[in-house]
Amino acid sequence: MPSQGYLFARVFTSDAMIPVEDATVTVTQISPEGLVELLAVWLTDESGKTDMLMVPTPDLAASQAPSEEQPFASVNITAEHPLYERIIVRDVQVFPNTVSEQELQLIPLNEFPEVWDQTESFDVPPQNL
Repeated sequence: MPSQGYLFARVFTSDAMIPVEDATVTVTQISPEGLVELLAVWLTDESGKTDMLMVPTPDLAASQAPSEEQPFASVNITAEHPLYERIIVRDVQVFPNTVSEQELQLIPLNEFPEVWDQTESFDVPPQNL
């Protein structure tokens, strides 16, 4: 039986961690064939949180001993809201039998129209296991 990991996101703004309600959060994964697979689309609640997503992961044994197999599933998360810059986090790691929380801090859009469509991108390097 394949293992499952769990993922949810929390979207906020400023270092004071003010929740952003109604942000659109998407979770995608690249299939072995190279296709982008949509796993979830959410709107954040009043606390800036999404629902929990079950993500298929490698078996737990892959993370308990040295192996060539990557011991986690990688997903990409995008958060968008009309008043904030878009944020993309690539290669978020989801481990089997583990709940992962991805925090997403949005930056308010600049008031100048020439910079309305800005995107912040972050890549998560793989664990050195």
